[in-house]
Amino acid sequence: MKRALRWCMSAVTLALVGAGALFFWRAGAQLNSLAGPGAQTLRNMEQAVSVTATPVSAVGMIELVGKRQVVLKTGGTIAQVAVEEGDTVKRGDLLVALDTQQLEWAVQQADMSLENARIGLEKALEAIDESDIAVAEAALLSAQETLALVEAGPTKEQLEAAKASAAAAWAAYNELREGPSPEALTQASAALKQAEIDLQQAQRAYDRIAWQPDAGASSEGAALQRASINYEAAKAGYDELVKPAKPSQLQSALASAQSAQNALNELEKKPTPAELAAARADVANAEAALAKLKKGLDAGDIRAAELAVQSAQIGLEQARLDLNNARVVAPTDGVVLEVNVEVGEQGSSGTTIASVADVTKLRLVANVEQKDISHVKLNQLAEITVYGLGDTIYHGVVEKIAPQGTTGTGSILFPVTIHFTDESLAELKPGMSATATFLVGEQAEEAADEEAADEEAADEEAADE
Repeated sequence: MKRALRWCMSAVTLALVGAGALFFWRAGAQLNSLAGPGAQTLRNMEQAVSVTATPVSAVGMIELVGKRQVVLKTGGTIAQVAVEEGDTVKRGDLLVALDTQQLEWAVQQADMSLENARIGLEKALEAIDESDIAVAEAALLSAQETLALVEAGPTKEQLEAAKASAAAAWAAYNELREGPSPEALTQASAALKQAEIDLQQAQRAYDRIAWQPDAGASSEGAALQRASINYEAAKAGYDELVKPAKPSQLQSALASAQSAQNALNELEKKPTPAELAAARADVANAEAALAKLKKGLDAGDIRAAELAVQSAQIGLEQARLDLNNARVVAPTDGVVLEVNVEVGEQGSSGTTIASVADVTKLRLVANVEQKDISHVKLNQLAEITVYGLGDTIYHGVVEKIAPQGTTGTGSILFPVTIHFTDESLAELKPGMSATATFLVGEQAEEAADEEAADEEAADEEAADE
């Protein structure tokens, strides 16, 4: 009923304006034949009436007032996606959850780091004990003795032993490679021959008493057994001596000889510059440690330990915050517009995972042509029709006028933002095209009066309830 009445009043207003314009036009026609400033003034008045009576219209698109981008505040693997596009959510509802295993370990590690830092601070604040000084003095003495030994180099006995070891290893290798010497062969052959003779003599002696019942326990039996053992040993020695060496034996003997030779060479080079430098550094460190203990508590060390504790505390807080941020929740009430991640994906901090918006809070951005922009003002009322919604008229007020125009299709356009004032916008959706008619002159005044009356009636109705 209100809309019909408003349109009737608008029609009457336009009729009155048209009649007034017709009157001025006729009066102007009669005065056109008269020269003078009066005719020009009449024409200016006619143009003013025509301009102010013509409403300004512009086409635009309905937009969301606020669209919240939801980003990861910590990196991790996506373990759960709790929503889909189009879901309605409340502030604090779960959107996405990360796998927390690594984050929980990070909290434990940070907690241990803090404990270590606190222990370090306690040590820095501890009073110096005489036993600590005694230990430091003993460490310094040991380092000095080691340095003296390094500087002195190897002893004569060490060098002689290394030379003897190398010579023996090479001799063993050469013997395997070249075979036994004639002297060794002669000696081994003679030993085998003597053992054979001894065995024959023992056998003859035993044969003479072999008929006796206790011959096995006799001295002749024992002598025969010894002679047999000696002969087998001599024969084995001789066979081993004349048997050629195996390749594996030669390789093993060569490796032993080279190792002994390298040990001798290294010993003869001592002390090396690196060994001297290391030994001297150990002495310097021991001297510094002893001097520090004798000096007592150091303010710099204490401050460093305190800072280490503070740093560890910050690290623990950050680890706990990262763990808490593994649950990504809706920042506001609204509808999920998009979800950009899937379970199993790896997300990094700052990655946009979803967007949420209140689809009931809308605005219209209308593009006003340059020739009309001067007739559009802040807080100016507008009537809005939406393509596809029939004759339904929505209402709004200008809340922003772009300070700079953009190039359109053959003209300059100025984006004008209009805030909807209707209580219900259920049929409107972002992306719809709409036409805004900016009310001017008496139309604007009437619309403002009507809106004020509606608000007053609503207030009275609320008060009565």
